[in-house]
Amino acid sequence: MGLTQLLVPFLVFWFGIHAFLFLLQRFLNRPNLPTGPGNGPDYELLPTTTSSGSRSVPGSSSGNSKQSATSGLLVKPFQIRFSTTRLNALFFRLGSSPKLARFWRLWYGFGVAFGLMAMVLGWALLMYAAIRLVSVAVAYLMTLWPLGGGNTSQESVAHDQSRSRFKKRDLPNESAEDEGMVLVPIIPGVTLPISHLPYYLIALLVSGVVHEAGHAIAAARERTQISSSGILLYILYPGAFVDISPRALAMLSPLQQLRVICAGVWHNIVLFGFAWAFLWTGALQLSFRIAGWREMDDGLSVVNVVNESPLFKHLRVGSVISKVDDMSLKGEPLKIWSNVLLPAANDNHEVSSKEMAGFCIPKTLLYVKPSDCCLFTPDNPFGHSQDLSLLCFTPIGSTNTQQPQGTSGGRIFAKEGECVPSSDILATSTPTRCSIASECGVESVCYQPFTPYSSVVRIQYSLPSWFDMADGNQTGDKMTSGQQVVAYQGDPKDIWEAVEVTTMGSRWSFLPLGLPNAILLTIQYTMSFSLALSVLNIVPARHLDGHHALKAFFALVQSLRQSYKSTQSLQESLVECLWDNGLAIASTSTSVSTSTFPKGLRAVKGIVIGTTVLLSGVIVGSLVQMVFKFLWV
Repeated sequence: MGLTQLLVPFLVFWFGIHAFLFLLQRFLNRPNLPTGPGNGPDYELLPTTTSSGSRSVPGSSSGNSKQSATSGLLVKPFQIRFSTTRLNALFFRLGSSPKLARFWRLWYGFGVAFGLMAMVLGWALLMYAAIRLVSVAVAYLMTLWPLGGGNTSQESVAHDQSRSRFKKRDLPNESAEDEGMVLVPIIPGVTLPISHLPYYLIALLVSGVVHEAGHAIAAARERTQISSSGILLYILYPGAFVDISPRALAMLSPLQQLRVICAGVWHNIVLFGFAWAFLWTGALQLSFRIAGWREMDDGLSVVNVVNESPLFKHLRVGSVISKVDDMSLKGEPLKIWSNVLLPAANDNHEVSSKEMAGFCIPKTLLYVKPSDCCLFTPDNPFGHSQDLSLLCFTPIGSTNTQQPQGTSGGRIFAKEGECVPSSDILATSTPTRCSIASECGVESVCYQPFTPYSSVVRIQYSLPSWFDMADGNQTGDKMTSGQQVVAYQGDPKDIWEAVEVTTMGSRWSFLPLGLPNAILLTIQYTMSFSLALSVLNIVPARHLDGHHALKAFFALVQSLRQSYKSTQSLQESLVECLWDNGLAIASTSTSVSTSTFPKGLRAVKGIVIGTTVLLSGVIVGSLVQMVFKFLWV
């Protein structure tokens, strides 16, 4: 499914959301609704207010003040925002708990240390990404317009070669690392498979919620006012937010500000660590085994088959594929499956000698059918025979098996080809394979399939144990137990796209085979987003946490520097006091005051502006390179 197919359900979804809320508003007869919590626009829908009893007031230690919990739903074109104050009491109970006071102090102290290290690491990563982008751009320009003189033919060849590098790539196994990309933009249908979109959105929401929860608990620990919190959906991407009073945050000391600001990225890196440990220790696989799934290393379970695919009536959900083109799937099933079906994207994979071998065909099957199945054209890539069960075979090792016909081009005829029922040769689990004619004996000959416009892929599989053999398949064919073989003629990539497989098998039919893979993908995307947030969100660029963290860090450095100077002056004053009977105290009293604003404000602004420009350049450069990589034809 491409971007055009994604656009229709996207528009239908948002139209349904707005229509439902509009009708709900008219049903409730509330055209003019008051605004809910937070700093949103004037139009909000369905605000509710309920008594929440007594709870701690932000910034105070007493719990005798009566307050109300308010919620609001903001609806704008392609945007939904739900905000509430009901979670404020929970945040303050966690952050202000005396039992957890020591823990939170150490916890967010580590968060400050990580935030400062991540800021340096994120800035270095941006610099590295920018250098890679510039180097790739220079290489492309050098290819398009090489330095030095040269004849026109050489220049045209170089131009053609450069154009070939920009052709659209549709194989999912290709990596952006080969093109020098460090930060890859997430574009559904281009860099993100559409089928992964639900896992991507869930992971994005989880990472955002954990990030904002860090800010909220840290703010509650510092007795800072929290206006509201909530979740939102903007266009296609979900997110979370916490409204913290800027005035209350500015009244905190620089170190306290750093604890609140760095808490988000600290929670993200901790989430990444927990998820990584959950996968690395095998806890996830153990959970699957306890629940009834099992991991296979000798085959792949079929999760789903596209209805339009010819394989839909053969490969049932839960079927176990054991071989592809006589290559066993033992060891690394998913890697072997991709290597066989996507050979262009895996140039280094090993091909067994049997993969390119022929089949021993009894002589009684030859010279029986007409040879029209051995005539191929672009409009008839499977031959001109009306009997689709016939497949063209030619003698193995033949050097004169095809001959162009006519002058129009594209017509291919196998002169020595024979039309043989493909099911008698290919659809058997134990065919007799051969590499030379002498291996087949006297009664058989060694032939190989001849398909100039397509490929033939044999898939060996077994039906799930719970499948009722008496039901048969949709075409009425009799289904049998044990190993079965289906031969597919066409583009092997179509099999890769149409058949969804997994290494997890289930003991019972009611267990969804796709659930383990869905959980694994969600955890992997959560790790990816959490790691990205923990490094990139703390870089000192505008509208990111790093901007505020850098100001607080400079204020902290200035405060420590001023405190150090004050301590030195005080020590000198005490020494002079001993010698001069205290007459020097008045002269040094003015040096004890501390500065509340960093003197390095200009340096902060310069760093923020430079990092913002750098980040914007990397984003734009990555998008431009993505356009050249996927859309240039």
